[in-house]
Amino acid sequence: MFDNDIMVAGADPGFGAIKLDAGSEKILFPALICNGSERIFSILGKSDQEKGAELDRQIASLDVIVKNNSSGVERHYFMGSLAEQLNPREVHYCWDEDKSDDEEAMALLITSIALAQPFPKTNIYLGTGVPVKYYARLKDKYENELKGSFSVTFLSGPLKSQTRSMNILRSRVLPQSYGVFIKETLLENGDVRNEKYQRGYVLVIDPGFRTTDVAMFYDGVMLDPPNSFSLEMGLQWAYGRVADKLRAMTLDHANPIETGDQELDKIFRMGGGLYPRNNGSIDLNPIMRAQLNQLATDIVRDIMKTQKSLAGRIHSILISGKVGEMIYDYMNLENKLLIDDPQFGNANGFRIIAANLLHNLTRRVELGT
Repeated sequence: MFDNDIMVAGADPGFGAIKLDAGSEKILFPALICNGSERIFSILGKSDQEKGAELDRQIASLDVIVKNNSSGVERHYFMGSLAEQLNPREVHYCWDEDKSDDEEAMALLITSIALAQPFPKTNIYLGTGVPVKYYARLKDKYENELKGSFSVTFLSGPLKSQTRSMNILRSRVLPQSYGVFIKETLLENGDVRNEKYQRGYVLVIDPGFRTTDVAMFYDGVMLDPPNSFSLEMGLQWAYGRVADKLRAMTLDHANPIETGDQELDKIFRMGGGLYPRNNGSIDLNPIMRAQLNQLATDIVRDIMKTQKSLAGRIHSILISGKVGEMIYDYMNLENKLLIDDPQFGNANGFRIIAANLLHNLTRRVELGT
């Protein structure tokens, strides 16, 4: 969405993937990053995606320099799938809980915004979120830190040698899962989209890579803990169980397979769940399905234990997130609903919040208040 030279965006910088909704563009790539370096041998191979839309090819080739224009500090990074290809030993997820203090996490966020920009220079109104359990501690800090002037220079891909600059004018920070509720209930101008969810008890469950965020709403208001909270379980838990099973399956081999969630994430994301082994592969999909079933069972058990006194009054349970989509069929819940485009549920809601912020400010200017 654009209002003159302003881009309104909603960002969901998760532990496993970066999601950004700018209305006309949606950006998605693994939250993988490492320091960049001069490319010597890698330019001989087909490290850049050669087919598909320009944006997809650029996302597959994130060799970038990210600069904080206020401080003058700039860093060279490989990101996403390109980082996996070029530096598999040092590539890592951005798992710092306070992403506003983490240079790499900020670089991933800034790059996602640059990818969505329609012009070389753009002003930004940004909505984003933090896990429910960190919200009270980090909200003000995030809103203060997530603004300023930044630029991204692309060193490969369709945008090679181009620089995109942005000025983040305002940011609004909400709890994860609140974005999902906003998506399902509000329009960008602030009008109500769905009256049903504005009445009675509505539960939002947003499973992610490391945590599952849970938010209870009553008459449109998000309730405080213990009704809204974060669970320390997500897709990473399932990967850990798959790794244990794989090691047990190969204990009688000369070299038992020792793997982890980062490698397994790539196997399922890009390799169809087939783990290369000798002249063939091991199909991990049956093991993964069993672990997803168990993950869903554990999440539902812990949530309903906490919500026991309200369980009979919850008329709608909204499930969101890519992981939510993966475990939805295993979740034994009444009145459950998988939202449309679940992976972008929070990002879309955060964009709506940012659009409302801009709409309200514009109205004040027009009214002279």
